[in-house]
Amino acid sequence: MKIDVDYRGVLKTSAKYFLIIHAVFIAFITAMSVLYIYINPPLTTLQLYRSLFNGYNSVKHYDISLRSIPGKYQRLLVSTEDPKFYRHYGIDIDAMSTAFKTNWRYGKKLSGASTITQQLTRTLFLFPDKLYIRKYLEVIGALTLDAIVPKKRILELYFNNAEWGRGIYGIQSASYYYFGCPVKSLSDDQVLRLLSLLPSPCRYSPETFERRGRLRTRYNNLNQRLEIINSKI
Repeated sequence: MKIDVDYRGVLKTSAKYFLIIHAVFIAFITAMSVLYIYINPPLTTLQLYRSLFNGYNSVKHYDISLRSIPGKYQRLLVSTEDPKFYRHYGIDIDAMSTAFKTNWRYGKKLSGASTITQQLTRTLFLFPDKLYIRKYLEVIGALTLDAIVPKKRILELYFNNAEWGRGIYGIQSASYYYFGCPVKSLSDDQVLRLLSLLPSPCRYSPETFERRGRLRTRYNNLNQRLEIINSKI
């Protein structure tokens, strides 16, 4: 028995639902982005994911205003994580292209080339699993977020919600947890140690990150960048 399939109808229906899903996602990111211009997120999807799937208990959370973080540390983070942060519109096409070619060449995901805005989008609205569908949604979300939220506020949200350990979110929370003091009281070395953790915050601490060559190299690079920044102050 032959079954006729209306391929045109299937394609039309698929396209319809594709557009609806995208419209809902963009509308959600838009609404939350407007809200987060004025308030700090009470909970992020990353926190929820870590609690439900990894069993991490969150430590006491502290928010901090961007103006309370020394400018040299802001510049250090941006120069390391996303040098084009103040020039792009949420994503860095050149970096993504280079990362794609590198991953294709070696047959595995070595680099994601996520901007600060993309990382924040992932933290606030998505999940940490390295899947292409997540990367796709991350790009859409980052473009939307960048179009609505001022750059300084994006950076402030990043500092306050990035993962710095198991259940540790935000640099002020990490500062109190690891060193028992606020960010403004940290030494340059302590800040370097915190920023060195960002690629692998759940496996290492400021005292153990040197066990991994990549993080040790990152610390040395951060130190060199900070010396240049200090020389210009």
